[in-house]
Amino acid sequence: MTIDFDPSIDHYKVLGVKPEASPDEIKKAYRKLAKQYHPDTTGGDKAKERRFKEVGQAYDVVGDSQKRAQYDAVRSGGFRGGFPGGGGFPGGARPGAGAASGGVFDLGDLFAQMFQGGAATGGRPGNAEFHFHQGAPGSPFDPYGATSDPFASASRAQHRARARRSAPRSEEPKESTIRLSDGKTATRRGHDVYSDVRIGVDQAILGSVAEITTLKGSAKVKIPPGTSSGVKLRLKGKGAQRVDGERGDHYVTVQIDVPKKLDEEAKQLLVQFMQRAKR
Repeated sequence: MTIDFDPSIDHYKVLGVKPEASPDEIKKAYRKLAKQYHPDTTGGDKAKERRFKEVGQAYDVVGDSQKRAQYDAVRSGGFRGGFPGGGGFPGGARPGAGAASGGVFDLGDLFAQMFQGGAATGGRPGNAEFHFHQGAPGSPFDPYGATSDPFASASRAQHRARARRSAPRSEEPKESTIRLSDGKTATRRGHDVYSDVRIGVDQAILGSVAEITTLKGSAKVKIPPGTSSGVKLRLKGKGAQRVDGERGDHYVTVQIDVPKKLDEEAKQLLVQFMQRAKR
C-alpha cells in the first residue's frame, strides 16, 4: 500500500462534507467548490487559487474509494488511552505514570514494556511531533515535505521530459542490487532506490521517526501513526543522479517486527488494548 495523501488534513472539512458523506455528496461538493474557486473565475486571487488546489487535493483522496478507505484507516490509527482494572502493568509501572492523572495509562509506556522489555523510558514514540505534507496527486506520500505543484509551469515540465527522452539508453540502468554505506543492500531500478525499514508494533501504532541510509547519506523518515506493514514512503531526490542533474527518489517499505514471545501478563494487556481500540 502506498500513502499518497496527508493524514493530518481533514479533507472532509475542506470539501464541507461529513466523514460519512456518500460518494455522490462528495462529488457534488467538489464540483461546486471547484467552479467557485477556479482560476479562470477568480481574477488572479492567490488565496482562491490555493483554495482551488486544496479542494482538488481533498477530492483526489476522498473521491477515490480506495484512497478514502486508506485515509480513514490512517486518520483513526493514532490515539492514547487507558485500560480498565488499574493494575498488573509489567515492569512496575503504575496506571497514569508519565501521563495525565485519573488512571490514564500512556500507550507509549505500555508498548515499550510489552514489546521491547523492561521499564518504560522517557523517549516514547508517541511523543514525537509529526508534520505531513501533501505531494502531487498520484505520487507516494513524501515524509520529507518536498512537494510537487500540480500547477507548475508546463514549459518546465516539458523541458525535463525532453531531457529524459534525449538521454542515452545506457544511462538508464536496469534493476540491480546495490550496497549502501551502512553495509545493507538495496534495489536500484533506473534512478530510483528501494529499501526496507523495520519498526516495532508500538512505532507502527503511535508513529515514530526512523533513520534511513540513502545514496546521499543518512536521512530521517517520519512514520505516520497507524502505519501498516507494506506501506511505502518516498524520500524525494534521494536516489541516483540522472544525466540532467536531477536525482531519482528513494522508496522505503515499512516492515513491522511482531514479537514472538509474550508472557501471560503482556498477552492480557494486549487483549485489553485490542478491545479498547475497537470501541
